[in-house]
Amino acid sequence: MKQTANLSLGMVLLIMCGMAQAEDGDNDRIAQLQKMLEQQQQQMQAMAEELKALQKARTDDKGKSTGTPVLAAFKDGVKFEDGSGNWQLAINGRVQFDGRAFNPDQAAADTWSLRRGRLGGTMTFYQDYSARVEGEYSGSSTTLTYAYFDINKFKAAKLRMGQFKPFYGLERASSSTFLDFQERSIADAILGGTYDRGIMLHGSPFKGVYYSTAWINGNNSDESDVEYDNKDLMARVTGNVAEWAGWKDSVVHAGGFYAKGRQEGNSPIPTLRTEGRGYTFFSTADTTANKFTDNVDRNRSGVELALSHGPVKLQGEYIRAKFEGKDFERDMSAWYASLNWLVTGETFASTYKDGVFGRLRPKQSFSFDGEGWGALQVGVRYSSFDGDDFLATNTAGTGRLAAGKANEAHAWTLGANWILNPNVRVVANYVHTRFDTDVTSNGKDFDDEDAFTMRAQFDF
Repeated sequence: MKQTANLSLGMVLLIMCGMAQAEDGDNDRIAQLQKMLEQQQQQMQAMAEELKALQKARTDDKGKSTGTPVLAAFKDGVKFEDGSGNWQLAINGRVQFDGRAFNPDQAAADTWSLRRGRLGGTMTFYQDYSARVEGEYSGSSTTLTYAYFDINKFKAAKLRMGQFKPFYGLERASSSTFLDFQERSIADAILGGTYDRGIMLHGSPFKGVYYSTAWINGNNSDESDVEYDNKDLMARVTGNVAEWAGWKDSVVHAGGFYAKGRQEGNSPIPTLRTEGRGYTFFSTADTTANKFTDNVDRNRSGVELALSHGPVKLQGEYIRAKFEGKDFERDMSAWYASLNWLVTGETFASTYKDGVFGRLRPKQSFSFDGEGWGALQVGVRYSSFDGDDFLATNTAGTGRLAAGKANEAHAWTLGANWILNPNVRVVANYVHTRFDTDVTSNGKDFDDEDAFTMRAQFDF
């Protein structure tokens, strides 16, 4: 750029000199200046061609690539891309450090724990193709969460293949990073395992409408069983009336899902733990350790609703799972309703996209010099679980309730989220859970559990 500027200045000076001398009638000098000007134009053309060549990928004499420069940036994640736009690598991760305390003491251990530690990356090629791989450390184990390949050519019909999270309902489809409360509600546990393998078609065919449909393994215990290779088929559809109507700063979200499949014998029956991650109050005591002995038909369904305007949001879901065996039928269901308020005035509509609520950006991020305090969200949630088809008197292998467990429970959760900036938040929850019958732990009976929990979280 400096060379180009110097050349341009020289041209101007030469022309001015030429004009002055032309007035004196020095025709020879004008011809000489014109020749010099032509030479400078040739030099500029050569420089332009050299710059263009540098912008193209090429190889040196040894065959080593000397392609375009790699650009780095940070926006909710670390991103690398080349100047041509042909590829992009996004690095993502999160750390969730939790603390929990319980009453009575026998409900669960008071502890500090690493709830989630994740690191992964998404590679995008030519804008239409991407691949994501992510691993998680949680508790004392390391697992693979995501490993899939996407074809994103059409917004209305994106194809995903590999291991991913099927979108059962609003809470399950949402990232744990952006939940209103520290943990999902009791209803989430009815759905079973979080990740599955298969193919999924999803997208937004119309304004305000989002769908997903998947053909997946169904979390069966033995995916290599040649005699039992049934798959689950599921679909979810949501719509946002506020987007159709043009209601600014509002969300009127409604939707539902349905999943149908056949669960292999010896595959696990859902167990339920309190929302404070304390006592496991529901499990079965079948001969194969919390499993149906034979194959069963499994149908899961749910409906969801979220209404928000400005800083206030009302959200709820109802989820049901039905298991049909040879001589028995077992149902379990749960629902929750929550009310949340962004005290600092941000809007929930700003976080909503493709049927879920996501990252919140405070009006002013927290600053130690006092210029900003971040965003504050407070909320309350009520949850209820009903599994009264699962009784201690049921035949073994058909969903017999374990001794010292309860088949009904209800919970109140009070929560506060301090969102310092889009990537850092601190969460505190108080959870009171009541069991319809006494439960037993460490030789002691109790009918309720109180939990105080907190989380410090960073994600990118």
